[in-house]
This record gives sequence, structure tokens and C-alpha cells, in this order.
Amino acid sequence: MNLDISALGYRWCGIYSPYLSYRDGDVVFKEGGAWVIRHGQPQPFALGQQDAVLKGHLLTGGVSVGGIGSMVLHANGADGVEFRFMADRNGTIATALMNTDRAAADYHSSNYFMAAVMNDGSVRAWGRSLSGQQGTGNTGDIGRTFPARVAFPPGTPRVVSVTCLWDDTYFIDAEGGLWHAGGNSGYGSPTASANPVPRRVNGVGQLPANAVVKQMITGHDWYGYRMLACLDAQGRVYVWGANQQGSLGLGHTAVVTTPQLVPFTADTPIKAVFLSGGTYAASYLIDTAGKLWVAGEANSCGFGSDQYTHRLWMPWGTEKRVKKVFCSESDAHWVAGSQYYRSYGVILEDGALFRWGHDEGQTSGIWGTGYTGSIFSGHALFPYKVLDGVADAYAVSGGYGRTLVLMQDGTVRHTGYDGYNLGGGNGNRTQWTTVGGDFLTQVTKLRMYGSSYGSSAMALRADGKAVGWGMGGAGQCGNGYADSGNSPNRFVLIDRPIVDFSRSGVMGCGEGGEYHYGAYHFLTRDGQVMSTGYGSYGQTGDDDSDHRFAPSPILF
Repeated sequence: MNLDISALGYRWCGIYSPYLSYRDGDVVFKEGGAWVIRHGQPQPFALGQQDAVLKGHLLTGGVSVGGIGSMVLHANGADGVEFRFMADRNGTIATALMNTDRAAADYHSSNYFMAAVMNDGSVRAWGRSLSGQQGTGNTGDIGRTFPARVAFPPGTPRVVSVTCLWDDTYFIDAEGGLWHAGGNSGYGSPTASANPVPRRVNGVGQLPANAVVKQMITGHDWYGYRMLACLDAQGRVYVWGANQQGSLGLGHTAVVTTPQLVPFTADTPIKAVFLSGGTYAASYLIDTAGKLWVAGEANSCGFGSDQYTHRLWMPWGTEKRVKKVFCSESDAHWVAGSQYYRSYGVILEDGALFRWGHDEGQTSGIWGTGYTGSIFSGHALFPYKVLDGVADAYAVSGGYGRTLVLMQDGTVRHTGYDGYNLGGGNGNRTQWTTVGGDFLTQVTKLRMYGSSYGSSAMALRADGKAVGWGMGGAGQCGNGYADSGNSPNRFVLIDRPIVDFSRSGVMGCGEGGEYHYGAYHFLTRDGQVMSTGYGSYGQTGDDDSDHRFAPSPILF
């Protein structure tokens, strides 16, 4: 069939040249196809199908339809066709991953499972299902290769976020309802009970039934002492869990089994909360004016004595605004004579980084200033400013101290222990050094976790590329290799833009061997989830629990 486009008002002008002048309606050959000039600019040309502008779309007579990987073509029941995912997903794509971050650079992430929020407001979970933490009603120890839908009761509003603390999972719905699923180990359940399917927390303890919860915060470290908090829309903070040294700020040291209001937040709105967990626990609350309030163990809180209620702590100057608090506590008894090593840091909104705690053990240099030793309260240099221009930071202690920082210019710096090539494979150092070269530029998100002398890092760039480095014996770096130590010089092997990542499993080092039991999960711009790393319990979607050395899609 020959079509005379001139009869339709178009003019064929041959191969496109940027040096020629064209008029609207001119048709040219460009980038392997036909393009038409509209409003002075070339656009993909499809007669009657002006909405079919993407490669791979199917023209169906008035509309166009397109798909992505794992979709198949179906009749849509309206005299047309559409692409759908197989089974029951039918176009439902992931919009967010479960958050496994904590204030501490803990070697735990989740108990070998991951979950995703879908665009229909449901939640799907895969990997290890134990103690009910996936919220599907199952309490046996099984591994799920294919995600199961979390069993919320009828009428539950759309879920907007999911946060995990090892084997407890917390959900927030669009109306500010907080939900819990999991066991009650370590007093992690805000209902003081195990919940194999999600149970709404609003109305339990002192959390009002009409509270609008905006954020869930968790604290967990080497020995698993759990501290929990939620922040509501009015800036009030509710806490529960372990309460060593009065770290929850309620005026006592007793365990708290249901949400209790931190008293001063009824009148002082809070905008951010950080919890340390661990043996030497503390809680850090930043109010809406950027001022920091602390409670807990003497050195963790910075006052030199235990604080059972929150006190204002602004040693860098009351005019400064605090952005973040981070900490790490590791017991490294197998290498360091039963010593606890602790590390703390505060990032100000102006980019200044302050540090205190231990900087000693088998390696030191964790502050990057050339000074090594320990700085706790009472020291003339306490707290110690170590760097400017910082956007984010993570530290691991355990006798082999190291710190990674994300700079405001999008580069990454390292100081301290270089084990597993965390610092680029150039040896231990006591001063800050930029790592990763051209690979670690335009970085927008940085994470590190580990313990003792093993750690793993992942960075996401503004262009949608990711870089993993450090421990990677089971493919955690996603670069196609199973190298024990990885320098930051390879990209994660995903051929589409990444918008976020999260992590599951365990990454660190313990007595008698290395722990390479972690996995990374990536959310791409088109709603796919891709997983790489240790495959236990199906946490990377492999039905044989095999490891993945490069990311593969989770089949919803």
C-alpha cells in the first residue's frame, strides 16, 4: 500500500539535517524513523496517532498502548488491547520500597525480606516470612520467591510507607494510621502483642485514635536493644521499647510496651527523630527551630551523665540548626578484648560535621583530622568539628572505625579503615580522601552498613545510576562479580534509571567468619523492582535461593 502524504497536507523532505530550515508539516527521516515538524520542532510521526511517541508502542486506531518488561498483550474488553503484567498484578507497579534505615550503621537491615508499596496502595512482601513480619498471617519460617499481598482489613486507606526493624514491620496509611505486623521480640510491637496480620496502633497507649502519624523511627544495634518512635503531624513524639539509661526521655528506665508521649513535645513541635539503640542508648529530637534535645546514656547524649528526660544540647552554638544525628555501637569482643566501641556524629544544616566517641582500636582515624584517640564529654575539644560541606554521613565502629560522608557537591569521602576496599582499596587513612573518581559524582543518596571490620556501601546518582562497593561475596554490589572486596569503580548493572534503593539481610563480620548475607533492592523509574545479592529465603526472588550477582526483576 502506497500512501501519498502530500494529499494529507504533509511534505516529504528526505533525511533530516540540523542545518536546513523546515516548515510545520515537513516530514523527515531521523534516528531510524519518520518525524514531522510541529511548532518548529521534530516529533515522531504517526498519522492519526500523535500520542504514540514512545518506541515500542502499539498503534491500535486512535490510541496507542505500550508496555515494559514482563508484560503481555491482552484484550481489554472494549474492542481494543492493552499490556498487562501476568497473574494478578494487571498493571500495578511499585512506587516505594520498604525503609530499613536506622540512625545507627547497624549490620542488620531486615530479617531477609523486603516489601514494596504499589501504586494501588497495597503492599507486597517477599523473602523470609517469620513471626508474622510480612503481615500475611503466616508465622512459620518460610521463604517467599513471589511477593504476597499484606493482609490489611477491608476499608484500609492506601498505604504510603513501610518501615522495618529486623522482624517487625510498620505501615503508615494515607490518613495517618500506624499499623504493625510481626512478633513482639525486644518489645518492638507497639500493641505489646504479636500481630501476624497488620493491627492499627492509633488508640493504643497514649497515641490518640485520631492522631495523624507522619513518620516511623527505629533504633537497633549490635545486641538488638530496640527503641521505637513515631512522629505525628503536630510534631508530637510517641516512644516505646527498651529504655536503657532513660533513653526514651520519659523520666524513668523501665521498659515501655505501648506508645507514650514524650512530655515536652506536647508544647515543642519536633520535625526529626533519631534513635541509637544499642547498650549505650540515647534519643535525639530536633525541634522545628533546628535545636537538638537529647536523653539517654552519659556519653551518648553528650552531657557526661545519664539523662532521663530530654535536655537542650547545642554546644556548637545556639544559632546553628541541626540536620541529622548518627551513631554506631559495636561489640568487637573477638578482636578487641571485650571492648565496646562507640561513635557519634551531628550534621548541621550549614554542612558542618561534629564528632565524638571512640577513635581507637585496631585502626583509627575515623574523624579524618589526623587526630586519634577518644573524645567524650569533659574533653577540651568536645564536641569536635571535623569537616564542612557535608550532606550526609555514616560510621561503623567495632575496633575498625571508618566513616563515609556524602558531600554537598555530590562526591563521597572516606576516612579510617579501608577493609574490603571501602575506601577505594588505597589503605587505611586518618584524613579525608575523596573516593570513587568519576563514578561517585552527582550522588544524591548514600548508605553504609556493617560491623567490626566488614561493611557495604551503595550510592545513587542524580542520573539514575548506582554504585555499590565494599563487601560483595554474594553479588551485593550488583556489578556482575562476586568479589569479596569491591572498589567504587563499577556501576550496578541495570539498564534503566534507578529512583531509589533499599537493603535486606545482614552485612558485617563476626567471630568465625564473614557475613555476606545482605541484598540490595532497586526501584526503577518504570516501577520495576530489581534485586541482587545473597539469595537466602528467596529475598532476591530466586526460587532456589541462589545468589544474584547482577540485579534481576522481582516478579509481582
